[in-house]
Amino acid sequence: MTTNEPPNQGQPGEPTPPPPSIPQPIPQPIPPADAAPTYGVTPAGAEPMRPSDMIEQAQAAAVAGDPEGDGDGDNRTAIFAGVATGVIVLAALAFFIFSNRSEPVAAPPNLGSQTPLTTLSGATPTSSSTLPGDRGYQPRLEGGRCPFDLTTDGEFEFDCGWMVVPEDRQNVGNRREVRIPYARFTSTNPDAPADPIIYLDGGPGGSTLDTLQFSFGPVWSKLVENRDLIMFDQRGVGLAEPSLDCPEERQWLFSVLDEQLTLEEERTAELEVIGQCRDRLVEDGVDLAQYNSVENAADVNDLRFALGYEKVNLLGISYGTRLATTVMRDFPEGIRSVVLDSTYTPDVNLTVEAPANFDRALAELFEGCAQDTPCAERYPDLEERLFALYERYEASPVEAPVRDFINGGSWDVLFDGDWLLGTVFQGLYSEAVIPVLPQLVEELEAGDTSTLSLLTSNTLANANFISLGMMLSVQCNEEISFTTQAEIDAGLQGLDDIAPIFDGASNVGDFMLEACDVWQAGTAAPNANEPVESDLPTLVLAGEYDPITPPAWGASASAYLSNSTYVEFPGLGHGTSISGGCPLDITFAFIDDPTGTVDTSCVATMKPIDFKIPGEPAPPIELVEFSEDVFGTEVSGVVPDGWESVGFGGYARGESGIDQTAILQQFAPFAAPDTFVSLLASQFGISGSPDRIDTVESDVGTWTIYNGTADGFEFDMAVVEIGQSTGLVALISNPEERQQLYDEVLLPAIAAFRVQT
Repeated sequence: MTTNEPPNQGQPGEPTPPPPSIPQPIPQPIPPADAAPTYGVTPAGAEPMRPSDMIEQAQAAAVAGDPEGDGDGDNRTAIFAGVATGVIVLAALAFFIFSNRSEPVAAPPNLGSQTPLTTLSGATPTSSSTLPGDRGYQPRLEGGRCPFDLTTDGEFEFDCGWMVVPEDRQNVGNRREVRIPYARFTSTNPDAPADPIIYLDGGPGGSTLDTLQFSFGPVWSKLVENRDLIMFDQRGVGLAEPSLDCPEERQWLFSVLDEQLTLEEERTAELEVIGQCRDRLVEDGVDLAQYNSVENAADVNDLRFALGYEKVNLLGISYGTRLATTVMRDFPEGIRSVVLDSTYTPDVNLTVEAPANFDRALAELFEGCAQDTPCAERYPDLEERLFALYERYEASPVEAPVRDFINGGSWDVLFDGDWLLGTVFQGLYSEAVIPVLPQLVEELEAGDTSTLSLLTSNTLANANFISLGMMLSVQCNEEISFTTQAEIDAGLQGLDDIAPIFDGASNVGDFMLEACDVWQAGTAAPNANEPVESDLPTLVLAGEYDPITPPAWGASASAYLSNSTYVEFPGLGHGTSISGGCPLDITFAFIDDPTGTVDTSCVATMKPIDFKIPGEPAPPIELVEFSEDVFGTEVSGVVPDGWESVGFGGYARGESGIDQTAILQQFAPFAAPDTFVSLLASQFGISGSPDRIDTVESDVGTWTIYNGTADGFEFDMAVVEIGQSTGLVALISNPEERQQLYDEVLLPAIAAFRVQT
């Protein structure tokens, strides 16, 4: 199939492969938005299900003829959407491992039905505040429930609420409003400065709050070390009301994953569903011309003022940098400092320049492998081999199953050449995936689609967190308004190898001209197509391999910002500031002292990409003690040093963007071991009954170890009866490493496992 999705600039560090044929971040093929969530993911804001609850649900469902307990007998739950906290942890592992840091899982909830977890702080005003000058309205704050729980066990304090502002600030008389949900995280520094960080998400249309359940700990928690952090869903996005989500288009994409459409068939069908989405929103009274960067920037300023901050620090990633520069232009008085990461400013044109951006990043990949001796020896002639594969897959597409980690299910996808190049494009976003791209080529040459399927599964996961309607409103209003067919054609000149995937793209090619004719989002003012000049202290960051917002865009933006510092990081892709190490240190140092000299000396110590070579000797495994509260039970034992906690007893190795190696240690009150194993096997997608392979004695009792396989991975599940409850240690591994990990990780974890209720 050659279907492609809207051009959002992606989420931070996002490594997911794109939809079928386009070099773009997030596709949309998922089930209907109003479908009841499976228990593969705990709804955001709801209390996570305990193992015993999960088992009772599964037993009741089995009696009713639904063995998986998800209300849909033919919809298998995702491989990592497992049992109990496995519901949370394994889904989180899937996302965290792929993305290496961000955007995990959580079904968009109806806030009105959620159990209150955290409410607006009593110190926060809930009435209108007075804006300076006569604006004809006052933004108001409303207390609200936080639509997420965290895997950090109460380590962080946060409050949530809604900001309500006019949909159209030039026509407040129509009384239409937008409700923007936000979360404010209190700094762990008791002497934190009064100026918080406000994070501006990518896309356009990327959801922020939906993903915090799992992304906050490994990604965003670092940002509260010295300052409060404010995160919000932009208007039209995620939990904001109204939402410009387009389930019509996602349903269509989902329905044609295994079909090979002609370009004409694809465009006709997609234009029809885009029109259906538009008609529904307009009938509901939504003014699509009010969902753009100008209104977004006014929302940021209103949120700053309503929360009582004189100055704030902006951190924008990807599209968030376009939003940040718009705030700098329109509301400079409220800004203390700005970090632009993976820069996409108003004066550049994604629709026209995307092909050249991808071509540049591919050249970096080929050169990076050629300069790395092990990579060059293992994968010679990488460029020729990749494009030979493209031709082969275009001539004879390959169908293979993939899993939907978020909604559950296993789907057949028809992989053609466009999808292959799109997957490479998306892989270049993340330093966690870049090292395995040469390996992907070698595997596909041998007929092995496992890595391609795995990366595509992450695409399906990310599909939950982008609002197509918001993307269209922003891009149509402020980019396509200034774009011609001649410019798009010129952008493809000399790029014959990759031009076909842009011809079929629905987000960066000339299809956007047609889509915007349907969407009708108005036309931006001329300054929406001009560079932003400012003397505000600004740090501009870029990654060497970034395929969508190249370093040149960052350097260009910096030239117009008289008080800016530009830094390019070797070996990184899209979204560098939150990758840790040197980029994060520079970001922190800058925000702490934005008027001082930025020390960038650590950049010289950064290493190039270390490309993955199958069969390389595994590093030695050292075990360290851990203790964690898992649903009210203190679980302790050992885990490998360096494996990262994703909460609820789960630890992921995260060695690369396709590494799913993980260990899960939990306790299930009032659950029988046999029942627990059966449910685990069902949730992991293990066909048939897992094999009973061994018994092991420990201080807590006699453990029974079961083994099964699913999607090419080994699942070892050890259970022990403790009174009327069950202890669990589960290991997920690749077949080649399974024996080593079984001996050096699973067995020691069993011996050290303890619980204290």
